[in-house]
Amino acid sequence: MTAPMLTWVVTGAAGAGKSLAAATLAERGVPVVDGDALGHELLERPEIRAAIAARLGEAFVGPDGVDRAALGRRVFGDPAALAVLNGITHGPLADLAGERLAALRDTGRHVLAVFEAAVYFLLPSPPAADMVIVVTAPPELRIARLVARSGGRLPEAEARARVAAQAPMAADWERRADHVISNDGTEMELAAAVRALHERHFPGSEKLP
Repeated sequence: MTAPMLTWVVTGAAGAGKSLAAATLAERGVPVVDGDALGHELLERPEIRAAIAARLGEAFVGPDGVDRAALGRRVFGDPAALAVLNGITHGPLADLAGERLAALRDTGRHVLAVFEAAVYFLLPSPPAADMVIVVTAPPELRIARLVARSGGRLPEAEARARVAAQAPMAADWERRADHVISNDGTEMELAAAVRALHERHFPGSEKLP
């Protein structure tokens, strides 16, 4: 009988390194449901676009879709606006993530799948997790990473606003985590920590199909 598929969640604040952690698991053959990619997908839905235009302003929705950069500038400096956006997107995001994880489970091919999502703890009905991994890093390092990752397109002031918006949640994330990885070193060190965790729970399973 095939063992049931387990689900790990990889979460953490912007710039902490959760995407690299998830990518390391993907390199070892673990399917990853990318919450950020799901968020982009949701912004293509007409009902989501209409709700953003109605509740946050028509200026954020044009012929080519949602202006994510402008919307980000709007909500990350305004907790009330961010709460409105979360109210529009988080329910559908939780549902979509659950559907994608269920589809992976139904294949019967996987012993583990990962849901990577910065907003996991904010979702109204988050997918069940067998382990929640929180990746952390000091605020100044996260700011520098966000600016560098954008290739200079994200000004430092905006990066600071994003980091500040998540600051009240950081301690709660660590308290609720099953495993915390501190990413205050190199990318190689983070990848090594993730590989060690995976090997501990799934020995000899690297690059399983």
